[in-house]
Amino acid sequence: MKSWNELTNLQRAVIGIAMIVAAAVLPEIAFLVQLGGMEVAFALVFASLAPIISWFSTKYQAIKECLQTSIVAFRHSASAKPSVFFVQASFCAAALLFTSSGLLAFYFFMPSMLLNGVLA
Repeated sequence: MKSWNELTNLQRAVIGIAMIVAAAVLPEIAFLVQLGGMEVAFALVFASLAPIISWFSTKYQAIKECLQTSIVAFRHSASAKPSVFFVQASFCAAALLFTSSGLLAFYFFMPSMLLNGVLA
């Protein structure tokens, strides 16, 4: 890792702006810059990001697990079977044909959704 004196002006500007933004969340950075230098303050910023990264990782895993469970549940539901889907589609098509309303067709579509277990 390069020391502060070996960085270009652009790199110093980027790190400086990052420190100013981080100082809004971590006010102890100013004290660490005075005592330990920019390297210690930058290390503190990375250390403070670890819990946030862990939280995002946990949430990502929970969402991924929920989506996988939903996919498995849909694949094993009666709606995924061709015979039940045909009945549901015929209910919906008949309602759309007679009422010319998508909203009423959806409400007419509900009985076949409720009778999935009986039809399968």
